[in-house]
Amino acid sequence: MRRFLHALLMLAALLGCGGSMAALQGLPDQELAHVHGRDGFAFNLRGFSLDGSLSLRLGDSLGGGLSLGNISLSRSDDLGNTFADPYQLTLLQRSEGQTDRVSLSGPLNSLGLLRWQFAADLSLIDSSAVAAGGQLNRFQAGALLLQDLRSYGMRLDLAPNPDPETQGIAFGLSLRLDLGALTLRPRGRDNISLLDSPGAPEQFSLKGLHLAAATADMQVGSQAWSLANLDSQPLLLNTVANADGSASLHLNLAWPTAGQQAPTGSLSVDNIAFKSDVGGNLDLGSSRIGGLQIQYLDIKLKAGR
Repeated sequence: MRRFLHALLMLAALLGCGGSMAALQGLPDQELAHVHGRDGFAFNLRGFSLDGSLSLRLGDSLGGGLSLGNISLSRSDDLGNTFADPYQLTLLQRSEGQTDRVSLSGPLNSLGLLRWQFAADLSLIDSSAVAAGGQLNRFQAGALLLQDLRSYGMRLDLAPNPDPETQGIAFGLSLRLDLGALTLRPRGRDNISLLDSPGAPEQFSLKGLHLAAATADMQVGSQAWSLANLDSQPLLLNTVANADGSASLHLNLAWPTAGQQAPTGSLSVDNIAFKSDVGGNLDLGSSRIGGLQIQYLDIKLKAGR
């Protein structure tokens, strides 16, 4: 495997440098030792950072809805496991009569060093007056922050829906997450590197969120919680026609396969608090949901005014 990689690097350098050997650099054995001969595609997001005027909006064709603007997204790195613990995208062949699946698995992140930071300006946009020649009414709701988000062995599977009578994409999803804080700051984001920024006069925060499969005594465990499973309880995403001729985005989590139970997850929050320079602070303490099960879910989202 190492000889093959060395030969491949030399060929790439020759092609890219017009035959010159001056640009060739050897790949350290320590890095090559972490390379595994597996089917699929492995990658890492070392040094990933996104910061700019990017905006996302969920709403109607007239411009109304919910908007996330000036998005900032970045991740810290586990420099000792850049090659040993990557993201992996693979194509899995299933038994005869079943469709193949695409699987995306995340790093195990056993040391918890891979941490995501997210911040965005939150806006609520009312387009009800546009049809009559009016203007959009935009309410600036402040900043939404996700701080120190750690994922451990996330897995996302997708495949064509196996039911030929219903088109769509079927998903499987397993998650184990720790989140330093989910925070809403109505007067702006201020310092997004601090869970409690002195410059943020008001904020609502959920600190220390932990989500995983539940243990036997209904505590947050160390295994990922399977919210959806392609084989036993798939999540279907498709579009459906409405009686008036319009279409809706349809999310449907099926009932578990006969004789099986929906997997049980557990959620705990270390602290729920409100901070205000006007009304004072309010600490609601911690909260925990020992057992979470999603037996069935059916949601239709229709665009409109």
